[in-house]
Order: sequence, then C-alpha cells, then structure tokens
Amino acid sequence: MNGPIACLDIDYFFAQAEELRNPSIRGKPVVVCVYSHRAPDSGAVATSNYVARRFGVKSGMPIKTAKHLLRNVDAVFLPLDKQYYGELSTKVFEIAGKYSDSIETASIDEAFLDLSFVTGGSYDAAEPLMMELKHEIREKVGLSCSVGVAKNKLLAKMAADDAKPDGLVVVRPESVLDYLGPKGVGEIPYVGKKTAEVLNEMGVKTVRDLWGVSIDRLVDRFGLRMGRFLYLSSRGEYPSQVTPREGLKQMSRIITLKRNTKDEEEVWEQLDKIIPELAGRLKRENLSFRGVSVLGFTRDLKLISRSSLIHQYTQDLGELSSVVRRLLRELLASPGGELRRVGIKVYELRTEKGQSRLTDY
Repeated sequence: MNGPIACLDIDYFFAQAEELRNPSIRGKPVVVCVYSHRAPDSGAVATSNYVARRFGVKSGMPIKTAKHLLRNVDAVFLPLDKQYYGELSTKVFEIAGKYSDSIETASIDEAFLDLSFVTGGSYDAAEPLMMELKHEIREKVGLSCSVGVAKNKLLAKMAADDAKPDGLVVVRPESVLDYLGPKGVGEIPYVGKKTAEVLNEMGVKTVRDLWGVSIDRLVDRFGLRMGRFLYLSSRGEYPSQVTPREGLKQMSRIITLKRNTKDEEEVWEQLDKIIPELAGRLKRENLSFRGVSVLGFTRDLKLISRSSLIHQYTQDLGELSSVVRRLLRELLASPGGELRRVGIKVYELRTEKGQSRLTDY
C-alpha cells in the first residue's frame, strides 16, 4: 500500500519540556545545554526554543557562543534532564501507538507511524486522524508536535519539518514532484553541508535541478550508496518504510462516518464492512486475538472506547463481529456527542503455532 506514513516530531522538545515544567519561563529564550563541567560555561547547546533561535542560537554551538548572542537578554540556560525528557517521550509515543498498528521510534522526539491499514490507504482519513493525535498529545501531555504525512518516511520527515511549529503537512502521492521540485538540495534529509556544496558546484541547487542528473553521474561523483539515495529521494521514491523494533501488538481500522451520528444501525452498517478486512489481515499475518476495542471519535475530537477480553485466542470472523456489535452498543449508550469516526482494534495478539507463512521460506 502506498502509504500514508506519518512522521511525528515533538517541537523543540527539551526546551518545550522545560517550559512545561516551569511555565514562568515561556516567552523567554530557553537554552538546554550539555555541560562538560570543565568550566562553568564549557559544553554545547542541546536545543533551544524558537525565541532563542531568533537570536541565532543553534544546536551544537558552544554554550559560551550562545550566552554571547543572548548577552543583553533575559535568557534561561538549563542542564539536560534525560530522565524527565524520557518520561515525557514515553507518554507521547504511547498515545501515538493508539493511532497506528505499526510505530517506529526514531529518537527521543521523533517517531514514524504506518497509517496504511488503519486508514485503508486514505490520505483524506489520515489528515483528521493526525489532527486528533496532535490534539490528544497536547491535552494529555501538554506538548505541541508537528506532523508530516506522505507515502514514505523520507517525505514524511520533510513534511514534518515544513509543519514546524505545531503544524500538519500532508503530501499526497500525486503532488510529490510539485512539493519536492522547488526545494534546495540541502533540504533533503541526510544530505550534509559538504554534499550540498558539491552539488551546487555542479550547478545543482534545487531538487528540480537534480532530476536532470543521471544516476550514473551521481554514483560516479558520490559513490553507490549516496548516488542512489540522491537519485531516488529527489523523485520521492526512496524506499523508506516503517520498521517497528518489536512485533505487531495490535491491528486497527478507522473509518469516517457518512455523517455525525449516534444511531446504532447507521454506525453498524458502515462499521460492519471493515470487520472482514481486519479478520482477513489477521489470517494473512497468521495471528489470533483475544482483545477487542471499539473506538469512537466525537465531533469535538474526543476519543471514547469500549474494550473486552474474550476467553480464548481466536481468528473467528463471527466472534469478532459479535463482540464488536456488543461493544458498539455500550459505546453509543455512554454519555457523549455524536460520532464522526469509528474504528475497531484487536490486541493481545498471538502467532498461531503449527502454521507457516510464505515469508518463512
């Protein structure tokens, strides 16, 4: 399936985490530092908020340089607090995990979500879903995030960069070349300053310029790995897919209802159509389930759910359908507004023994 994949990037994470802990410093330049302890100001800047960046403060610069740039400003310099940031990061990515079957944590402040199955491959569904994710993270953790959505990780990462701060950018497959063409070659992730300078010397300044350079010439100049990367990434075709570090923990599918409603029969008519898709994927992946959740997204972006554990692991379509119908009835009977989206999640997954997948061979 050709995406969508989302890149979730927590905005200026360490500095924003410090603003969350101490709201009185908001609006001031905030610089989080890695101190070497050789001297009071020895070490480097880990990150800074956007106020500090307007004065020229950048990650990696010496603390002394940052203090010089902010010498006449009421700035805040703080030491790195890895444990605190790690706790916040875990909370953010636990929330993100509810919106995707497959999530890859790239760093403490960045993760990729495969939305292809949960949205049925629909970019129209992915956009409001990611808006809801951003809303839930802000409501429950207090942090703003930027999200990019595209057909592969590389494009999604570029879109997330363009979305900063606190935005959402969706690059649909049909608009990839229009999106990439005007960008400078240095805007392609992982293209370093030296590589960009060599490209500029070759007369290649924009991605559109790069389209006119053959792969053979790029390989001759930069080597096989980088040459191939430049050629494919400039066309939006670099094959970067989400690779979770752990096995599949859940499967889910979310749909947008034809209209906002709390009518059980109306919701069931649409929800019932995706149950065979979910059951079919379980069989293809050779998995059985024990947990079932029905998810409802209200018109004011609140997520409500009802869940149930059944007695034994199963792949049975009839049992899945029966449990979903019961949970849907419970969900619709609970207080809350009309639903705009509804979905199903199966969890407590287990690989069925005694069967083999084609990929095993």
